[in-house]
Amino acid sequence: MNESPQVPAHKAPLLFLLLTAFLFAMGISLVFPVLPFIVAQSVPQVSQQATVIGLLGAAYAFLSFFSAPVLGALSDAYGRRPILILSLLGSAIGYVLFGVGGSLWMLFVGRSIEGLFAGGFGALFGYVADTTPAGERGRVFGLLGATTGAAFILGPAIGGLASHLSLSAPMFLAAGVSLLNMLWGLFVLPESLPASRRVAHFDAAHLNPLGQLSGALAVPAVRRLVTVSVLFLLPLSILQVTLALLGRDTLGWGPSEVSTLFIIIGATDIVAQGVLLPWLIRALKERGVAVLGLLLGVIGMGCMALLPVFPHAALLYVGTLLFAVGEGMFTAAQNTLISIAAPAEAQGQVQGGAQAFSSLAQVVGPLGGGQLYSRLGPGAEYGTVTALVMAALGLLLGQRPPMTSRVEPCEQQVV
Repeated sequence: MNESPQVPAHKAPLLFLLLTAFLFAMGISLVFPVLPFIVAQSVPQVSQQATVIGLLGAAYAFLSFFSAPVLGALSDAYGRRPILILSLLGSAIGYVLFGVGGSLWMLFVGRSIEGLFAGGFGALFGYVADTTPAGERGRVFGLLGATTGAAFILGPAIGGLASHLSLSAPMFLAAGVSLLNMLWGLFVLPESLPASRRVAHFDAAHLNPLGQLSGALAVPAVRRLVTVSVLFLLPLSILQVTLALLGRDTLGWGPSEVSTLFIIIGATDIVAQGVLLPWLIRALKERGVAVLGLLLGVIGMGCMALLPVFPHAALLYVGTLLFAVGEGMFTAAQNTLISIAAPAEAQGQVQGGAQAFSSLAQVVGPLGGGQLYSRLGPGAEYGTVTALVMAALGLLLGQRPPMTSRVEPCEQQVV
């Protein structure tokens, strides 16, 4: 196993993984400030621009949904390192194509390639499961979650600053950073999955994403945990789409108030996962933290559901902050629980499958959330999503807690 002579082996892989997670997550939010203007160059009809923007976002998430389990399964067969390197290269190509643009089809090709290789999250989480003892995974997943939260906050800011050079500059910047990280990974990232623990037989059938998804859910404990995740992620994705509408329609908020709230939410998520989470895991263990996160999510969503009746800004701030803290706790703890429940030989496939269903929720939630809001109104919509989080909490409480991990980490650790 090769190690970098300059950087301690236990430090370099973690830094690489954190930066890679940042780049994967930033791919969603980087284009937010410039997307309407880029689309306007190819779609002059104002009435159609919102539809095209929505389709571009759905294409990214939809392709990530299909690619995540396949890339995860490939990492089970050929190792995590080559899949992570390939994912960074593919993301860079997608960024360049989107930045070049010039036509609507080129925008869709670039965004689709970005989505395909953002599925490398499965291999990334598999790397953590390979190299980190079960008792430490919650802390590492918490760091990854905090990094992802930071990417969602900083992505639009980076995109907005780079756009002063040109509309394409944010994508070219992201492509350059992805390539540099890929080159760094070639030198500092050792392989985490020894040949003895890889899938022995891999053929064309393993490239069927639906087959990989069914394989990822073959373990009953994993299936139940993934269902819990989807029941929580659907409300989260709906919140991301309709929170601005909720503030506008119930409190008369404008863009400045809404953007401030999003910044507070992102900062809260970073603090929850980066600072509070390690202490909570020591006190409550991963399952207790996941239950607490869902409980805070129920209370937070319930506060937002009451806004049409009690239109006070404090209620929205309290509701969103509780939900943000709960989301940060739940996500990191849930990733750890899934890694513990997954068989050692299928970490990449299971983690990729879990990420694929996360991507699917990001497709279904926004598409259905707008319709639910317009047809039922904010109170009914947020009451419905509160019920979904309650269902997730009930399902997790009914899940037998995992006793120990079936994955023995190799000698090379990232922590």
